[in-house]
Amino acid sequence: MALTRRGVLAGSAAGGLLLAAGPAGAKTNMVFAHGVASGDPHADSVLLWTRVTDPAHGPVSGTWEMAEDELFTRIAARGSFSTSAARDHTVKVIASGLKAGREYFYRFRAMDTVSAIGRAKTLPTGRIDRLDIVLACCAMYMFGEFHAYRAIADREAVDLILFVGDYIYEYGANSMPALMDVRAIEPTHDTVTLADYRARYAQWRRDPALRDAHARASWICMWDDHEIANADWMHGAQHHDPAANGDWEERKAAAVHAYLEWMPIRDPVTSAPYGITRSFAFGDLATLALPETRLKARQQQLSLAKDLDWHVVDRRGSGERVISDPAELKTLDLKALPQGVTREPDVAAFREKLADPAREMIGAEQCAWLADELKAHKDARRPWFLFGSATILSSYVYPDLTKFPDGKVALAPMYALTRYGLPLLNVDSWDGYAGERDKLYDQFEKSGANLLVLSGDSHMAWINEPHRGDRRIGLELSASTLTGPSIGELLLPSGPVGDAFVHDNRDIRWCDTNAVGFVTVSLTRDRVEADFVRVITPRQAIGKLDIARHASARIAEDGLSGWEIS
Repeated sequence: MALTRRGVLAGSAAGGLLLAAGPAGAKTNMVFAHGVASGDPHADSVLLWTRVTDPAHGPVSGTWEMAEDELFTRIAARGSFSTSAARDHTVKVIASGLKAGREYFYRFRAMDTVSAIGRAKTLPTGRIDRLDIVLACCAMYMFGEFHAYRAIADREAVDLILFVGDYIYEYGANSMPALMDVRAIEPTHDTVTLADYRARYAQWRRDPALRDAHARASWICMWDDHEIANADWMHGAQHHDPAANGDWEERKAAAVHAYLEWMPIRDPVTSAPYGITRSFAFGDLATLALPETRLKARQQQLSLAKDLDWHVVDRRGSGERVISDPAELKTLDLKALPQGVTREPDVAAFREKLADPAREMIGAEQCAWLADELKAHKDARRPWFLFGSATILSSYVYPDLTKFPDGKVALAPMYALTRYGLPLLNVDSWDGYAGERDKLYDQFEKSGANLLVLSGDSHMAWINEPHRGDRRIGLELSASTLTGPSIGELLLPSGPVGDAFVHDNRDIRWCDTNAVGFVTVSLTRDRVEADFVRVITPRQAIGKLDIARHASARIAEDGLSGWEIS
């Protein structure tokens, strides 16, 4: 079943598509209970993944095979594998010697049992005229059903699933007091140890919808923060307390170890465990570049609590005066200032900190790598340069949320800060590393590439046009959460807050603060089309989906057009 704009809108009288949670077909294969997956395709090879569920927990051997047909009458590659508890009985093999741009079928055998059949596609070479991508991120098993994964699994047109981070979440049970879990989570506490992270991945991968989405097509994955801990950076994380969680380096190593066991990604070299920076060439149509944005170079995020300075401003006379004399400040009660005297944030100083070019998210080594990728892309004369970013590249500030009457009372202090035109939650994204972003903009502009950014993380959906002054740098599509909760549900007032984001920010063309779902992206030689697929009932057993927005843009003689949105 194809989830197309026309198909969804014709799907029911209510204009939606209904999907049931749970299995779509046969019962769970108990030996291969976590299904199969493929990823990181090359023109002549692809990585295959599975896990053998062995009740005895001993070493297991088996075989794999890849064929040009679903009946496995034309075998293209085969081999054997062995695994054990040392790698949580997961299996990774590289199927090589394959033909470029070809769809294959694969399966595993072990303990007298055959796995489910998966589909994988090698990268094309030479001329191609179309590429169909699913863009997804942020799956919170405990807060919603995997209806989005079911819809992805059922799609007819998909060459690649690009997952830009937050595949799992490290939080324990009922971690958000305002929103109760709808599914029990394993383990019930925050993930800290290798065993914790392994158990969390195992639970996610037992979900039939996710298993089928992995079997549907090859994935290209990157991690963001929640695969380790919220708002992480090289040497720590917002959601890591050494007193409670132990040594950060041990937790980080455990999380990365489990990620590399469970995800269909080619392993980095042992000497560079965070070296998942990579690129992919889709024939003569597109280049996809994926930098690592968390563990290799990222410096600690700024925060409004510790990095936003405040001063007292006196407007009682004819002018404006910042009161800086300590003796005078001691005479004032900051909680009951006289009329004409206010306490205000030093917005300009905070913006200077954000724009400091010394602050890094990806670092000089990856910036140099990106410059090389852009040069190779230009030499290959491909129409599209795709930049995969775990977080939003475009710049935005929060609109004044105090203007909306139906806000959450407990969040009034946060709403008050929005009067000053500041980034808030997005200090963890590229807005928090604006100086380094300028370096990327330099490279994008000098290359002349037709830039399309594919991003996620924010739990809101966006159609963006990143600018530098009056110049549009490129285009951006940013996916929301697959399951919820959205930022709109958790933190924002009701009302047209998304429209306010658009009004207050040049880079933002459309924003849905309550979005749950994923994005389909179709590229041709001179056009991009995108549908924002929305899950209307994420916490119910029956999932209802529709298309929230459609966006398109084209490559003209003078460069990229802006978005057309409908």
